[in-house]
Amino acid sequence: MMEDIEAFYLALEASNIPKRYTHNKGHSWLEYYNWLADQIGCPGVEEWREQMFAATIERRLNHLETYRDEWDDDALISEANADFSKYISNRISGGCTSRYNS
Repeated sequence: MMEDIEAFYLALEASNIPKRYTHNKGHSWLEYYNWLADQIGCPGVEEWREQMFAATIERRLNHLETYRDEWDDDALISEANADFSKYISNRISGGCTSRYNS
């Protein structure tokens, strides 16, 4: 484990990322959530979530002043709503369908 920690800090240093940002997951959040879901036997992050995250980051980088105001992800929202309706019906039956199940 110490070797992993040392390798992590070396990678931060090589990327010129200060140690104070150690807990900033950045783009590695997806890998972590999928690993975590796999550990408990649940499905990983849905494709629409990945796409929505990527679209938000792109909007934020390209439209800094208006990225919160202008949205063009109606198709992703429809896909998310359809996915949520599956979670609700599966949650009633007690299945593990999402990392948000409690």
